[in-house]
Amino acid sequence: MATIPREALDYVTREINGVSAEAQAEVMRVLERIDWTDITAAREIVVQAVQMALANATTLAAQASADFYDAARALVVGERMGAKAISDYDPAKTAGAVRGFVRFVLRDDVQTFNDQVLQRIDYEMKRSANMSVVENGRRDPKSVRYARVPTGAETCDFCLMLASRGFVYQSEGTAGAGRTHCACDCRCVPGWDGMEVEGYDPRSIYDRWQDAIDAKAKERAERRGTTVSEERAAIMAAYGRAAKNAKRAGRKSA
Repeated sequence: MATIPREALDYVTREINGVSAEAQAEVMRVLERIDWTDITAAREIVVQAVQMALANATTLAAQASADFYDAARALVVGERMGAKAISDYDPAKTAGAVRGFVRFVLRDDVQTFNDQVLQRIDYEMKRSANMSVVENGRRDPKSVRYARVPTGAETCDFCLMLASRGFVYQSEGTAGAGRTHCACDCRCVPGWDGMEVEGYDPRSIYDRWQDAIDAKAKERAERRGTTVSEERAAIMAAYGRAAKNAKRAGRKSA
């Protein structure tokens, strides 16, 4: 059985985080000079700065994932495919998000506006990296499934849920490649028959997820005066709805 080294995933994560940090720094230099006297004009300056930074940065993030895709495929299948940098970045959606953040400026909270803009940049980096894996998988003549593999120091409950299932996902909708969040270091990893990822143990991740649910249910029960079992059922129902939404998104994108 071929094993993808953990260091390979960690290296890709460092590359993507580095590109994200550079893009954020580039935009932050613009944010520091913004004069909000004319809010409409200032807003469009920020939109343009973000789009210019992301046009290149999302491609770099996608290329890092494409390189990883080819390296993993060569190790498992025996040959590279010639993966391409496919970010699926949509400038219009990002522009709409940035314009929406102006509501914080209208509340005299420029700092939160800046924070939201930088978080959006990081989100686009992580999304582009994961979508590049899935888009290349669509081009692969070999059958590919995906797993969501945590690589950072901390992993949220939602990511633990997805990661606990292993290499079972067939699309970006079900694998959650397009559903990421700021500071998320989970990698969407392609899987072929006869491979594993060093240190990736879905069973252990499932146990961590269940422990997290138990802790959340206990906290809610104490705060709301309900029972742990009631709160646990509500939490699991919410996860069930999220899973159904992901499946629907996967079918639409297929």
